[in-house]
Amino acid sequence: MPTSLTGLLLFVVMLLPGFAYLVGKERHGTERRLSPFRETVAIVAASVTTELVVIVGLAVIRVLWPSVTPDIGALIRSGSTYLRGSQGHEGQYRIVAAWGLGLLIAAALLAYLATVPKIRRLAERVTGPYPHDSTVSAWWILFERWPQGRDVQVACMLDDGSGVRGQFGSFNASADDSPDRDLILKRPIFYRPPGEDAREVPWDVSAVCCSARRIVSLFIAYSPPEQQNVIPLREEPGPETPAVSAEQSEATLTSEVPTLGLTPPSRSQRSSGPAGPH
Repeated sequence: MPTSLTGLLLFVVMLLPGFAYLVGKERHGTERRLSPFRETVAIVAASVTTELVVIVGLAVIRVLWPSVTPDIGALIRSGSTYLRGSQGHEGQYRIVAAWGLGLLIAAALLAYLATVPKIRRLAERVTGPYPHDSTVSAWWILFERWPQGRDVQVACMLDDGSGVRGQFGSFNASADDSPDRDLILKRPIFYRPPGEDAREVPWDVSAVCCSARRIVSLFIAYSPPEQQNVIPLREEPGPETPAVSAEQSEATLTSEVPTLGLTPPSRSQRSSGPAGPH
């Protein structure tokens, strides 16, 4: 451990790449509650790894263009003299400071880029999927891993018997399947009130927030963006738009509703059982 203020400051500065790595993981990955020991080890390991990479890069540049890089050997042998200078030798503190700051920024940037999903996918053949399925929640798998660029339609069955359906918007990325988080759906939004004979109706809202504590089941449908049905909500007839009856509007909406309808089957359909082959 550092025993002076200068050593402590240098120690903290050297851990900045690890902090950038931790920030990138929180931004691009799932939120996990790590122990202080494991979090510290991750920060130190990320800092040391990225700093070794940039030092190797500095060595390569030193071999190719020695005139634009500091002399590491002279800095180690006589650090104060090399930095401050002496008679007949100009101090090199400017070039050392510039390269030190540049290498620190490069290491922090490299550590952060290691958490970007597009870059992590390039290394998945060697390292496996990131984050691993064992460290994420079921919601992460449904909304982040399995869509693969497709649109996601979600139907939520709530604990009071009602249901909400809409396009996936956002969710809490916690790795724990906790009831204390929310799921946001965006338009078009459809709602079915409680009741055995209740029908699904469109709601003229832009988004809805569903608490995980109230959700009993989630039904998910994936479809390519160009094939996703966009269901317009009801609008008031304008001067050039003919009025449409309620029956015609309901028939139009029903014909355009994708596969995740929330309306339960009628009594006659349940009593008749599954249809036989034609």
